Amino acid sequence: MKESFIRYALDNAAIVATTDAHGTITGVNKKFCEISGYSKEELIGANHRILRSGIHHKEFFRLMYQKIKAGHIWHGEICNRRKNGSLYWVDTTIVPHLVGSDKVDGYVAIRFDITKKKELEEELQINIRQLEATANTDFLTDLPNRRLFSQYMEDLIKRKGEEAGTFHLAILDIDLFKEINDSSGHVMGDYLLKVIALRLRNVVDDHVFIARLGGDEFGIILDRQNTHDNLKLCEKILDAVREPVTIGSITHHFSASMGCAIFPQHGADAASLLQATDIALYRAKALGRDRFEVFSNKSMEAIKRKFQLLSDVNIGLRREEFMFFYQPILYPASHPAISFEALARWDHPQRGIIGPSDFHTALTDPATCAIFGLYLLEHVFDDMAIMRNKGLLFGRVAINLTNADFRSDAFLERFFKRCAQTAIGPEQFCVEVTETMLLGDDQKRVERGLRQLHDAGVEVALDDFGTGYASLTHLREFPIDRLKIDRRFVSNIETSPEDSVIVRGIINIAHGLGKTVTAEGIESTQQAKILLDMHCDSLQGWLFSRACRVEDLYSTIQKIPEILKTLDCKPLTKAETLHLT
Repeated sequence: MKESFIRYALDNAAIVATTDAHGTITGVNKKFCEISGYSKEELIGANHRILRSGIHHKEFFRLMYQKIKAGHIWHGEICNRRKNGSLYWVDTTIVPHLVGSDKVDGYVAIRFDITKKKELEEELQINIRQLEATANTDFLTDLPNRRLFSQYMEDLIKRKGEEAGTFHLAILDIDLFKEINDSSGHVMGDYLLKVIALRLRNVVDDHVFIARLGGDEFGIILDRQNTHDNLKLCEKILDAVREPVTIGSITHHFSASMGCAIFPQHGADAASLLQATDIALYRAKALGRDRFEVFSNKSMEAIKRKFQLLSDVNIGLRREEFMFFYQPILYPASHPAISFEALARWDHPQRGIIGPSDFHTALTDPATCAIFGLYLLEHVFDDMAIMRNKGLLFGRVAINLTNADFRSDAFLERFFKRCAQTAIGPEQFCVEVTETMLLGDDQKRVERGLRQLHDAGVEVALDDFGTGYASLTHLREFPIDRLKIDRRFVSNIETSPEDSVIVRGIINIAHGLGKTVTAEGIESTQQAKILLDMHCDSLQGWLFSRACRVEDLYSTIQKIPEILKTLDCKPLTKAETLHLT
């Protein structure tokens, strides 16, 4: 009674079959027939191989039979094939039937249907693979992303290290991508990235791994032993970027810069190799962009010099070695009062007085530049107090600002605090900004800061107009009062009809928009006369004076009336002439 009940329970819960020692089926229960699709008559007498799916390798069954023939119980998961050809999975236990102590004369196989479980597992694996692909793929370009690139490089470094092999690592940046993005919009920027990604795919082969690392930066691993072939491909990649891009009826031209380093010559690990590549990329940009550079000790020395200069400038600021010289800005036809532009100079302990061209590189560091801006405020306010106390009359003093001055509220807060402390009003200042400051990530912050200054009475001048990326729209949207024509146009105004037309055009546009114009870099009387004939509002340059210390301004301004006479300007009256009392 007990044995028959156990059999009954087993038949209702499990898929059961018995075979002889050769695998011939001798008995099956109802569940076996239901899942396999075969009738009892079709199964009994057939070999169990009738159910084989072809999923498992021969080695799988060899090991299974080896175990059960030895009289041991085997347990595992098997995929079988139904009569209709579909597959199903069963969790299987095969128990050998022993005659005597070691002879096997048959087997009992007890199975449970786990098809749903296996389908869920497969679905889960597919989802995992899809998630891994998503996690390793750049959503915009469909290229591998930084995560996969880093893993690939680490694996390659390990393998090449074991093989004593080599490869090249390159980083590619699209030249002036921020300006492209800002002037043409993010849709254009994204489209360009897709185009570049497709072109990179088309020019490389199986020896090259390309990824988008972020922004407009692409990582390229060239796995060839031959350096010449790798560098030749770098040039081929740059050529592909140079191909024009046509959008609608407009054809655009772009370029890229690349830095390249060699494993293990320039770095035996990922960090040092990437550093060498970044240095080479920095070098390529410094040499004018649209090129590739391979890392060299010379590049490293240039970086070291930059960091040394950065350190020296910060020390110089702490020691107050920087000072400001002042160059006159004249308004011959309208203003008797001369304005000045404050220009930075460094009283270097070894080199003496040096100009911005010798320390400008250090001011590309945002933190140092922000410190320099606050330093400028303190010293220019002090110098203006000296001018006032000595009775030197002037219109405005222009100071040059950078993006760093607007990245926090510190500069503006300090400016208005010093105005209150010194009783030197905002209306006695002009701030000069460059065209590139009107673009980029800081545009909104710069605009807010300029409006705050402008509303308080500070004049806003756009420096080096015509050489950057600002459009006429920026003249309308930003609170610009005055345009400064770059010296490059002024220097050729006597001999170049093209430059003359450009200058005249700038003046006419500015006046049409209700703005005034300053021409800088004037070195000859003829240049000044041409500009005055064009109704240029104010003049600045060596013709009138070089920049000088605040202490030397008296002797400087005494010479200006005589110079104005040579321009056929009405001489200033004694009351109008700037003087020290």
